[in-house]
Amino acid sequence: MPETVYAAGEDIGTMWIQTARDDGKGGITYNSTRDAYCEMPHDDEMESVLKEQGIHFIKEGQKIYVLGEDAYRQCSMAEFTLKADDDILKRPMKSGVINPSSPKTAVTILRELMRACLERGVGQARPGEILYFSVPANPVDSPIDSTFHESMAKQFLQGLGYDARPLGEGAAVIYAENPLMHLPDGTTVPLTGLGVSLGAGQQNFCLAQRGKAIDEFSVARSGDWIDDRVAVVTGEPKTKVLRMKENKLDFNNLDLDDPIILALDSYYEALVKYSFGKFAERFANKRGSLDGSIDMVLSGGTASVPGFDKKVKAVLSNMDLPFKIHEVRLAGGGDRMKMLKAVVKGCYVRAVQAAKKANAESEKK
Repeated sequence: MPETVYAAGEDIGTMWIQTARDDGKGGITYNSTRDAYCEMPHDDEMESVLKEQGIHFIKEGQKIYVLGEDAYRQCSMAEFTLKADDDILKRPMKSGVINPSSPKTAVTILRELMRACLERGVGQARPGEILYFSVPANPVDSPIDSTFHESMAKQFLQGLGYDARPLGEGAAVIYAENPLMHLPDGTTVPLTGLGVSLGAGQQNFCLAQRGKAIDEFSVARSGDWIDDRVAVVTGEPKTKVLRMKENKLDFNNLDLDDPIILALDSYYEALVKYSFGKFAERFANKRGSLDGSIDMVLSGGTASVPGFDKKVKAVLSNMDLPFKIHEVRLAGGGDRMKMLKAVVKGCYVRAVQAAKKANAESEKK
């Protein structure tokens, strides 16, 4: 009998790191952590307190870095003394790639978050474990390049013992959600359509046919851009804006008396017009054509606000595209947690396919 090949996926997002792994018992273990940290001067007493309370942190030189959700909670408690331009909740990533303002610190922290999220509840890499990890496409509106980010992630994951392979964010949504092309005779073509991942740092688009990416690109403006602009115009800390966006914003039922909610609605509207305008420009001069209409699937935290899909549909209805959109739908039926997991789910699905192929080849030998 051939040796078992295990499968894993990791979505290395600007706001969240998500992992999915075969638990060895026929199930899947999903984990997530905020891709964030806050720093403080090292103090022996503080270090002891953090250890006693089970806080996730690392120590580097004379600084302590509190990581993940623990960092988010600590920064939220500090809101009462913050100004809008204070930024104590820091990110190892910016605009979908390693934060260039502190690359050494960012890489160290990102690696620890990636490792901890992968190993929680499952343990270290198993022999031959295939792992697909998400990679952002290069943006059409920025010189940002993902080459170093992809190389860093691959080398680190290989060092942990995984057979690590990259997968575009938009392509991962295709594998997770299976959009269809609808032909005139009533038949459908699987894994054919548009996968869109709307994260914190970037919006990734993928046009695919039968699971093969035809075109992948991104827009370097997404959830973080909204938070930044709203914090400036309202004078509120970004952590407060983020919490309002995640917990109270609902485009189907706007609180018209809350200035933060109104500002969020305005900048969401601007973001959708901008990003899908870039999307339309991308295909404006394409000569290709499709035999049928295709599905568009929206995923990610920025798209998880109730009613977001209606904003996208309204903008697309006024655009001249070289293909017909059959349906605009939300990943996971609109369930927020499933929308956040769409990219990692696609990475895991792709890893399972590769694992089965490896098993089949092993059996032949």
